[in-house]
Amino acid sequence: MKAARRFDLFYAITLIAVFYSGFASAGLAILKPLIIGALIDDFKFSPREAGFVAGIEMAGIGVAAFVVAAFGGAWNRRLVILVGVTLGIVGSLIPFFSHAFDMVLMMRLLAGIGCGLIASTIFAVIGGTRDPDRTFGLYYMLTYVGAAMLVPVGSWVLAHFGADGGYGLLALVLLIVYIAVPRIPHGFYQQRESGIHNTLPPFPLKDAVVSLSLSLVFWTGLGAVWAFVERLGVDAGMTSMTISKALTIGPLMSMAGALSVSVLHTRYGRTMPLLVAIILAIVSVGLVGWGGTTTTFTVGVLLFSFLWPVFLAYLGGTMAALDPGGRVVAMSVTSQTIGMALGPAAAGMLAGTYGYAAITVMGLVCFGVALMLLALLTMRTRRVSPTTIVV
Repeated sequence: MKAARRFDLFYAITLIAVFYSGFASAGLAILKPLIIGALIDDFKFSPREAGFVAGIEMAGIGVAAFVVAAFGGAWNRRLVILVGVTLGIVGSLIPFFSHAFDMVLMMRLLAGIGCGLIASTIFAVIGGTRDPDRTFGLYYMLTYVGAAMLVPVGSWVLAHFGADGGYGLLALVLLIVYIAVPRIPHGFYQQRESGIHNTLPPFPLKDAVVSLSLSLVFWTGLGAVWAFVERLGVDAGMTSMTISKALTIGPLMSMAGALSVSVLHTRYGRTMPLLVAIILAIVSVGLVGWGGTTTTFTVGVLLFSFLWPVFLAYLGGTMAALDPGGRVVAMSVTSQTIGMALGPAAAGMLAGTYGYAAITVMGLVCFGVALMLLALLTMRTRRVSPTTIVV
């Protein structure tokens, strides 16, 4: 019994280290809407420039995730995370010394690459646990708990210290990862315990293209709206208090979304929850961009926050069913981050030319295309393997 307790405690400490490291790498995405506004107000960036800063962070994450997924299987995970933390901190501190757009852009690309190294490595660790579905569920739940605490702290810091303070907070969050790194496991639990190396099945190229395209389009729309949700609120006449409250409650709704996935699992298949998530995205964008009242804006933000873990979990499950080797799921990290990079950049350009209302239209178009790609993916999954893929 004593040995069992020691093992459980060790495992719990390891999970805490893994979960915190993943949460820290997501900090720049959690505070993105607030920092976008601060860049416009404090650094005097145009919406286009602020959008490019937000986009290049996600581009850095996507590039780093692809490199780790494609070439980093044998790399020392602790070293990769240490490099990522260092890059993330350096990329967060440089804006203290220069507010020039080119310098901030370059340094936030560096920070994005660092966070991408951390995030992709943490996903690999979680994917190799004895019960990855349950572990991912716990990870998302605790990430949203952390986000619910980070947003009000970030709001206070940005209100008192501006964009510089926001980047300093991100650096501090990443700094703590140095303490967690020694607890990060080197290899996959499943591989260590079984010692079995199975031959991967053929890569499902066509299914991968459709599912990754769905991921890319959805996250492009979501990234565009989420990066500028604070500005959309200001443009609609919302007070800073209303916007802050909605963004503070948002992570709690994301927790509810993750919890609903854990409870429902595949009781209604995967296509129906994905369809509902995309429809909710369309409704929420309309409420945020065109609602015009405190209630509609708040409801829109909360719906938006609820739906993305639902979409993320069920699309990931579909990809895993299409490719048991996990290659498509690994590539989805890159498609997601590319979408989150393209979205803010394109939205910033549209807002600079046509006003913030154009971002709402962009979001609706992206989610409409996502509906068509979901229909195509559903037809393919039913035709390819109706007995093994729950759609």
